Amino acid sequence: MRDVQFLVTEECARLARWLRLMGYDTALAAAHPLPALYQRVYQESRVVVTRNHRVKAGRLIRVVYLESEMLAEQLRQLRRDLQLTVEDGQAFSRCDRCNVVVEPADKASMKDQVPPYVFQTQQAFHACPSCHRIYWAATHCDRIRTRLETLT
Repeated sequence: MRDVQFLVTEECARLARWLRLMGYDTALAAAHPLPALYQRVYQESRVVVTRNHRVKAGRLIRVVYLESEMLAEQLRQLRRDLQLTVEDGQAFSRCDRCNVVVEPADKASMKDQVPPYVFQTQQAFHACPSCHRIYWAATHCDRIRTRLETLT
């Protein structure tokens, strides 16, 4: 199910961030107006993920209705219902804010953009070409991986 792309409605914005951390192309959209949401989903071949039951599935529109308000339960449901996986090559490959694929960044160019300790202790950096946010594999990555692995 790696090729799936999501459109998450605004009431599930935290979930959108986590799906991006897992490496899934996840757009965030308001549920209003619904015709615009349906048009976007159809044009971009996305699966709608929502808690809003006014969003209706159809022949060309797939909708996953989340049963819980709790993030962990939402992730469990998606992993169960859509067989989502967390693959090392895909995890942390997208900007968790803009959904753009991050690109490797030259360590030397990061010297003045990250804290000195981070620059000294990290070897690999990535940057979002859209918002220019900088990423590196720190202990939070291990905590996120552990949390995702426990969601079975």
